[in-house]
Amino acid sequence: MQTNAPCRPLQNASGRVDDIAARAKILVVEDDENILNLLSAYLESAGHDVEEHQDGLMGYKAALTDTFDMCIFDVMLPHRTGTEIAEAMRSQGSSTPVLFLTALGSEANVLQGFAAGADDYVVKPFSPRELVVRIQAILRRSQAAGACLEEVVEVGPLRLDLEQPTCELSGHTIALTPYEHKILRRLLEQPGRVLSRGQLITLLYGNDAAVGPKAIDVHVHNLRTKLGDETGAMIETVRGFGYRFSPAMRPGQMLS
Repeated sequence: MQTNAPCRPLQNASGRVDDIAARAKILVVEDDENILNLLSAYLESAGHDVEEHQDGLMGYKAALTDTFDMCIFDVMLPHRTGTEIAEAMRSQGSSTPVLFLTALGSEANVLQGFAAGADDYVVKPFSPRELVVRIQAILRRSQAAGACLEEVVEVGPLRLDLEQPTCELSGHTIALTPYEHKILRRLLEQPGRVLSRGQLITLLYGNDAAVGPKAIDVHVHNLRTKLGDETGAMIETVRGFGYRFSPAMRPGQMLS
């Protein structure tokens, strides 16, 4: 994926134009009060601002309505699991770094955590000092990645304008609806990754809209038609799940 992006001053979640790794706004959702207090004390001593929650539902609402530089979730939380919170964030397009801090340490648990969108996975018991070092490293990587804001995403033959509802294909400009633009952007930003119809419904309509998967299929059909047979076929159907963008896709090919 290529991007054309002018560098701009990077603001953290508090609106400060400074070193996010030096001072960040961090959401911590942990139902063990002792661990929550310990972790908050270490983060605050490192200069960070911490918002604490012990309930998964409260953490879920905070993660989806407020802006943070990083989120730290236990996995087994009351009312909403940390995995569910991370998945909801990613389905809404959030790129905020997520670290899971949990007692669930099997390989399957770790893989599930990263599949949900985690940037790191730390198993309890843990060293608070080591954890703070990991957090600082994640924040620095996030800061570097966000320092240049994208204006154009280019994958394969497509160039998508992030500021206007258009894309360019073989020198021709194609007008897109707002929904088509959102779908294509998400697919191009994560080429090769399968996005479920549920994730795309949340992206377009939010969590409360009573919209079925057929609506997504219609938008994708219209988008493919606009892109033509060859390029439209790069939006690959994964039967029973959703879609992904594959620049190497051949017309008529479909995954079962």
